[in-house]
Amino acid sequence: MSIASMNSVINNNRKLLKNGKRVPFTKMNGGSGKKRDYKRYVLPEVFPHVLRRVRIKIKRQNRLLLIRKIGVGTFVVLIFLYWFYRLQYG
Repeated sequence: MSIASMNSVINNNRKLLKNGKRVPFTKMNGGSGKKRDYKRYVLPEVFPHVLRRVRIKIKRQNRLLLIRKIGVGTFVVLIFLYWFYRLQYG
């Protein structure tokens, strides 16, 4: 497709929109032209002690995850060093 044909398509679409002959985005798959009434979700009130418990729990989980990552990383490094040692002196 050449640039001239792309420009003509864009210009034709602009002309259709200006004349009011075409309403944009009404024949899409999701039917976005339909107006839907929806209820906004209202977040429930949370007490401070519940937030504190969640914060403590997340910190504990993150600490355990860090310990596991360090353990697995150490294990992988030890295996790599052992393999390297065996190649050099084995």
